[in-house]
Amino acid sequence: MKQLKMSALLITLTILFAACPNDNEIGHRNINFSNKSGKKIGYQISFDKISNIYQDTVFLCNNTSDSFISNDSTFVLRCPIRVSDWESDLNNSYYVQFLVMDGDNFSQCYTAPCDTIRKYVPIVYCYRLKLEDLQRMNWTVVYPPKE
Repeated sequence: MKQLKMSALLITLTILFAACPNDNEIGHRNINFSNKSGKKIGYQISFDKISNIYQDTVFLCNNTSDSFISNDSTFVLRCPIRVSDWESDLNNSYYVQFLVMDGDNFSQCYTAPCDTIRKYVPIVYCYRLKLEDLQRMNWTVVYPPKE
């Protein structure tokens, strides 16, 4: 009886795991941002059309996708549309922008007005990643970048 229960459990688990779709079959739903800088960083994420890429990199006001990443940790950015994937969302006409800021300065100004953040928290690096960039990076962005 015990072997029958164990066999039934193994068969059920095998069926469940076989039914789970592979991330590569449905597209990528996550982008991993890894902080290897040795210190806490601040970040802000935004999305836009490639045709709207500006030369200036500025902190965007009223953007709720800003926070911190501790040293030697990774932030996982999920695809914004639940039923979609990054391949569909970026689709060669959009890009994702990832601004990296000094974590200590950003911590002090985090709740300040936008113009204060722009004045006192410099952007130390800006990633503007298109679909082909993310595919080349294997969906993992590392800061600081490896030259």
